[in-house]
Amino acid sequence: MDQQTGTMIKSGVIATILALVLYKMGVSSPLFILPLLFFAPKFKPNIWAVVPVALVLAILLAYNLIGTSDLWRSSSTIGVLLVGLYFPISSLVGAGIWILLGERRMLTKLLSASAFATAAGFGLVYWLSLGGPVATATGELYQRTIGVLISTVFGGEMPMGLTTEAIFQAIVSLLKRGFLPMFVGQFGFCALLSTILIHRGDSSFQARMTNWKLSENFVWLFLGAWSLVLVSLVVKIPFFDIVGWNVALATTLLYMVQGVSIVAMFFRRKNPNVTATRVFVLALISAFLPGINLVIWIALPLLGVAETWINFRKNS
Repeated sequence: MDQQTGTMIKSGVIATILALVLYKMGVSSPLFILPLLFFAPKFKPNIWAVVPVALVLAILLAYNLIGTSDLWRSSSTIGVLLVGLYFPISSLVGAGIWILLGERRMLTKLLSASAFATAAGFGLVYWLSLGGPVATATGELYQRTIGVLISTVFGGEMPMGLTTEAIFQAIVSLLKRGFLPMFVGQFGFCALLSTILIHRGDSSFQARMTNWKLSENFVWLFLGAWSLVLVSLVVKIPFFDIVGWNVALATTLLYMVQGVSIVAMFFRRKNPNVTATRVFVLALISAFLPGINLVIWIALPLLGVAETWINFRKNS
């Protein structure tokens, strides 16, 4: 066995084990594809890096199918599996696509990696909206589960006159309108973190981070999606509503990343010792701080969109 083959086998085993451990831990499960992306450069050619991804996918499918084999007579089991496996399967398919695209632009890889999640997500929403026996049973099961959780938290007394059904419908509405930006945010964070770790110590990568920019034509998708959202507020068409919100929020998230890149450029122009990574981490933390997060979620996307017409980095 040559050294390269040994390195690939070792990297594949470590990546697979770490991915499964992160997935099983629950709290860290959104990051479970991180080891697969991080160890991918160890594989030559990169198509071999898809093997650990496929292995993790096979193990997760087998684990979930075998673990629920006794419940297959229940109509809700299939629906719960489809809903529960949406993010893991979409993330693994996206990871495989990201790896295969190699040195392509990060935006190209991210959009390509999100294609399956987009198609599967809209398909899943459409299937649930048909209200068939399985879909209905799935909804009822989730509603009962949420009812139990709410009763545990509030002791059976609902705040502000809310009902369990109203809270459940609000959660369903949120998930329908936000499954795509949630995927893009989760997958994009893993992809960004793995790329930063791979290129740690590379000063040229820090410079590239301050030049991340969407295509100028991308703004039409952003404006069109938000226009669709406005139309859906007047014309109550579920299709417009779901597509509009998902695409609008996902593109807003991408423009926020562009806004952070612009801010990182200004910081590094004032002080070259400040790394772009540090600015991105600070922006991420600030996005979850009450008060400050409003500035992050509104100002940064607008800054990114404004660069379509204003060249903030012409002297960078």
